[in-house]
Amino acid sequence: MWRIGFLLTYVFALGAICEAQTVTLTLQEDLSSKLPTGTAFTAADTAGKVYNGHVVTHPARRMLRRGSMSLVFDDPVVPVTKDREGVFRAGNKMRLLKLGGSLAAAKLADDSVDGAIGATKARYVGAAVSAALIVFQKGGEANLHKGDTIEVEPRREALSGLPDCREPCPPY
Repeated sequence: MWRIGFLLTYVFALGAICEAQTVTLTLQEDLSSKLPTGTAFTAADTAGKVYNGHVVTHPARRMLRRGSMSLVFDDPVVPVTKDREGVFRAGNKMRLLKLGGSLAAAKLADDSVDGAIGATKARYVGAAVSAALIVFQKGGEANLHKGDTIEVEPRREALSGLPDCREPCPPY
């Protein structure tokens, strides 16, 4: 009985060790969410092995929507990111600065027409300026620069002999 317990402990420990192994790659060119989807890139590890792949991008949109990109490698590795989805997103710093700038511009517009048209109507002008700036400004783009490092881990493949879960399983 104790042998089975030892064997299970060994299997779980080995699985945890295998999952924790990551490799650090250095990008060989600049990447951005402005690039078209399918743009090829390369990254190298410390041993000199070169990994090839392409990017899947979602550029920044109106209403301060930030851009994002995913790195898809040809080799069986996937990037490790904070959200564990492998997606690189633009930061919130620029988005918050643009939002604050649009509110400051609204206040300036309000104050500039306050004496000419009255305080009540000036508030509507300020609200319109703020809304227009928020609607027409784009969010930040996701960027990775040449020389940046990313962590990758081995991709989990489906076990051979078992049906692929992405397709309907055949009836038994």
